[in-house]
Amino acid sequence: MTIPHPDDRFRSRLKLSGGKDRTVLVAALGILSAVSPMATDMYLASMPAMADFFGTSASAVQLTLTSYMVGMAVGQFLLGPVSDVLGRHRLMVAGNLLFLLSSVAIVLAPGIGVVVALRLVQGFAGAAGVVIARAIVSDIATGRQAAKLFSVLATITSFAPVLAPLLGGIIATVAAWQVVFWALAGFGLLMLACSVLVVPETLPPERRHRGGLRAVAGNAGAVLRTPSFMAYALTFGLVFGTLFSYISASSFVVQNVVGFSALGYSVVFAVNAGGAIAGAIVNTRLVDRVAPAAILRTAVTVMVAVNVAGLGLVLAGITGWSILIQLFLSQCCLGFIMGNTVALAQSRVPGRAGAGSAVLGLIQFFFGGLVSPLTGVAGQHSAVPMALSMAVCSALALVTVLSARRLTR
Repeated sequence: MTIPHPDDRFRSRLKLSGGKDRTVLVAALGILSAVSPMATDMYLASMPAMADFFGTSASAVQLTLTSYMVGMAVGQFLLGPVSDVLGRHRLMVAGNLLFLLSSVAIVLAPGIGVVVALRLVQGFAGAAGVVIARAIVSDIATGRQAAKLFSVLATITSFAPVLAPLLGGIIATVAAWQVVFWALAGFGLLMLACSVLVVPETLPPERRHRGGLRAVAGNAGAVLRTPSFMAYALTFGLVFGTLFSYISASSFVVQNVVGFSALGYSVVFAVNAGGAIAGAIVNTRLVDRVAPAAILRTAVTVMVAVNVAGLGLVLAGITGWSILIQLFLSQCCLGFIMGNTVALAQSRVPGRAGAGSAVLGLIQFFFGGLVSPLTGVAGQHSAVPMALSMAVCSALALVTVLSARRLTR
């Protein structure tokens, strides 16, 4: 008689029940997925102190943010397909351990150049948790259940952009910049504990791809050649571009154009994040009754209408509360979009969850990095670039999601 592997039995319980095991697992995956906003937003307020400490320019310190994003994008693209070959658990543990060690090394770095290099390593290591968390959800759930779990994941992750800037602001006010990275080391320790104690191996050896590096490249190539997957992946990236248009420019727009204080902006940002969280929570209930693809198309359509109307008002010179309403409604739509988009994309590449997650992550950060510098081309006192970028990105997302429907048929 063949005795099932313990991880196989655990994975079966996750599939078939809605019990405590799955709740704890999803919570752990949410923590792992939150690493990017924690590692970027928390130290923004400490950037001037870092520049003074190392005797360097603001642009040199900003390179530490760029190098982290590059590491995160490259890491996701490489580690996702590798996890289809080697398995999920050991790769995730190794990535979280490296994240912890690189965070400590940044505190001890002798110069800004070393910090830039270590942030690249930190981003690459953090990518393991993000990309493998998505792959694990695809391992344990499909269809509506996957859409629900991805929405729960997005809900948990959405708390990080609210918590990280507030915590970082407090640290920057009362402590040296190094304390931020000690805090990130503590977060790395939490991620390591989650991966070691909570997250099981969800890809048994018999389901892994054979062939080493050739299999890794083949998986990525097969995903890129799947039109329906790429349509959903582009939708995901373009919607993320809409989000980053807001993130990169809203501080200047809300304060310099609308006239709010820095504290007022923090409240606006938190309220908008709450709208995204509320949308994701509602979506977890809605997918039991409505097809995820239908929810996705409706949410993207509403987002386009909101952002096009917002652009029209900005061009007409109306830049008061209408901007705040636009941003809140657009964020609410995100809660219905992100989880469903990932679930639908991953469903198009069964057996290649790691490679699919990798391509999603690469496209996500490509569009985020592309729109960020464009939103400031008209200076710090104009809302036009942000409104235009949000309208264009969401309109293109509607085109791709409608294409995905046709390609899926």
